[in-house]
Parts: sequence; structure tokens; C-alpha cells
Amino acid sequence: NDSGREVAVRRSDLDLTEYLDGVRRRSWILFSVVTAAVIAILAAAVLLLADAERKITIGVGPVTSSGYAAAQQLAEGLAKRGFVVTVIPTDQTQDLIELLADPDSPIEVTFITEDIDAAQYPNVNSLGTVSRLPYAFATWPAAHGITSLAEARGKRIDIGPVGSSRAAFAEEVLGKFGITAQNSTFLNVPTSATLEEVKALDVEVQVTDDQDDRPFIVGALATEELRIIPVPEARALSNRIASAEAIEIPYASFSLVPPVPQEPFPSVAQLVTVVAVDSLTGAASYAIAQELTTVFSTGTAFTAPGEFPNFADRQLPVSPYAAEYYANGTVPWHFATLPPLLADYFFGLVFLGTLILVVASIWSILLPEVYSLRTRVFRPRSEARFISAMEQSLEDGRELSPRDRSRLAKILDRYEMQDQLQDRAERLRPHLE
Repeated sequence: NDSGREVAVRRSDLDLTEYLDGVRRRSWILFSVVTAAVIAILAAAVLLLADAERKITIGVGPVTSSGYAAAQQLAEGLAKRGFVVTVIPTDQTQDLIELLADPDSPIEVTFITEDIDAAQYPNVNSLGTVSRLPYAFATWPAAHGITSLAEARGKRIDIGPVGSSRAAFAEEVLGKFGITAQNSTFLNVPTSATLEEVKALDVEVQVTDDQDDRPFIVGALATEELRIIPVPEARALSNRIASAEAIEIPYASFSLVPPVPQEPFPSVAQLVTVVAVDSLTGAASYAIAQELTTVFSTGTAFTAPGEFPNFADRQLPVSPYAAEYYANGTVPWHFATLPPLLADYFFGLVFLGTLILVVASIWSILLPEVYSLRTRVFRPRSEARFISAMEQSLEDGRELSPRDRSRLAKILDRYEMQDQLQDRAERLRPHLE
């Protein structure tokens, strides 16, 4: 009997080895199936979200503004790169940064020209400054005696339409000279106003910029009915106003025939910067940076070719994607080929996949060993301690609890099943010879 028992034990060891091999195979198959299912689900989710991630909404000024025209040009270029762009115009250009920062607003990209407090917009970053917008301060005949901007104090000054970036910038510049709405008359003349309407308002000082396309303004500058006020303090102003830059307006930069201005003069310009919410995908950021380079790098009367885009306006943190593109001129392959959402998380997914493979390898190697350790070492020891405790309880005259009886029944069932399997195997022993 003892010899047969030893043979049975050896045979059970072989059965256990085969069983553990089976466990290893089944665990690997199960893990592979689960992993494949998870990857398939993630891939489906990425494909479903791909269309949403290729939609970009740009907020911009009125449809008559050059900013709106630039946004439309940007949208056309992005459409060729597979993005669907919606351009939303508004007359209240000063509200664009607020709309951009509002989580309930659809706007993801916009142009800014004003000074801002970056701390109020933690979810906004810069995709690059794309141009400078030169300003001219000039006097109508009633104020031709003014030779410096500081002398405009107390005059009737047309600063631009209500809510426009021109009005906000003009107020800021004039404010540095002590000229405010309290000591002067600020007029918000609409861009649709005619020369007769401007004269009827007794405007003395005119603030205009490169986007002011009213023909009578250029005509009045050409005949010197509007006389330009030089701003030699422009460099000092640019040090005090973050969105400002000193500039010399070149001869004939406003008009070649007739030449306007008729001689260069120092003035101040607004920096125009494209900003976006930081949740904008890397693929979209790279695509926008490419299009900004295409649209704004050619040069104008006020900018040299290749000068823009740049990060001249440092009010906001810069987009790492745009900064990398402007520095290298290339787009990483995964952003150029993969869906935006997948490209954004590409390296994270690679790391996760590697981690899964490592865990799977360790799991397939250690699972059977852990199972063997549990069934052949820990469980027998635990059951031996349990049986000893039950024997001691009965010797002490204590009855077994329902929980104790339940566990004892499970132990007996398991060993009874093992004995039955052993008996059946013994009956098959002759077939081994």
C-alpha cells in the first residue's frame, strides 16, 4: 500500500505539472483575448472621436475686418489638412479672449491685440504672434496746431468703434500721456461713418490703423487735411504696454499713389497674436502653426519676409507644438499620420502597451508557480492548523461552529475527490505496462 501510495504521489506530481502547464496556457490565452478586446475597444473609441478632434472653431472680429479675412484664409488651409473649421465673427473683439477662456464657449482659437492678465487665463496659450498693426494719430484742421500726442489732452478724439481693439489700444496709449475720458472727449465713431459725419461730430484728433479702410481717411492724409502726429515716445510706450511695439511707418506704406505717408514717421503698433485653449490637440496646433507660417511669413509694408510668426508677444505661455514647429519647421510623423487624439497620447499608449507586455510575461511565468505554492504549501499548512484546532476544540468539549463545519466539509470533499481520482488512476495502472 505504501509503495502504491508513493507511485500515486509521483503520478499526482506529474498530473500537477500538466495541470500547471494547462493553467499557463489558459491564462496566456485569456490574457491575450482580454488585451485584444481592450485594444479593439480603444481603437474604436479613437476612430469615433477622430472626427470630433478634427473640428476647430475660430472666434474673430467683424466680417468686414482683416482679421476675419485672415481667419477664412486659415480655415481654407486647415481644410486641406483634413480639419473642419468654423469661423465665428463678433463686433465685440474685446470679448474674444473671454469667450476663448469660457469652458462653455465653442471658441478654441482667436486673435488678440490687447494687453491681458495671463493669470486670469490659465487655460490659454500662444500659437504665435503673426503681425504688427501700425497706428497713426492725426489731427483734423481744427487741431493742426498739435505737434505732440500729449497736446491732444482736452480735444475731441475719435478712438474707434465701441468694443473694438482699436478703441481699447487707443485708450491705453493715450492714457500713458494722461489723456483720459475724464479730461478729454472720446468719440466712438463707427467705421461706416462718412467724412461729412466725422466733420459734423467736430472730431479734432483721429486715431486710425492699417485696418481702417475708409477711403476718405487715406485721402485726407494724402492732402494733409489730416496731419500725422509723430510719436517719438513709441519705444518707451512699448516698454509699458505689453502688446505694443515701436515702429517707423515707412514712406508710402499706406498708399503708393498718392504716397501716404509722404515721409517716414515714428509711431506705435499693436502685436497681433493667435491664441488657443490648451486643450487643443497637438495635431491641430501643428496644423495651425503650419498655416500661420504660410499666411503670415510673406512680409508686408511693415514686416520683413520670414519675420512672422514669432513669439514677440510674451504675455501668455507658448504652445510647445507651435514653438517646436517654428524652431524646426517639421511635424513629428505620428502627428502627421495618426488621428489627433491617438497622436496626442501616442507615447503614453506605447508605454502602456510595453507595460502590459511585461506584466503579461511575468504573469504567464509566475501564475502557475504561485498557484502551486498555494495548493501544495500554504493550503495544506492552513488545513493542518485548522484540523488541529478543531481536534483541540473537541477535546476541550466545545462544539464546532457552523463555519467550522462548512470548512471541514469542503476539506473532506476535496480529499474524497482526490482519493476517487487516485483509485480510478490505480485501476488504469496495468495499461502503463
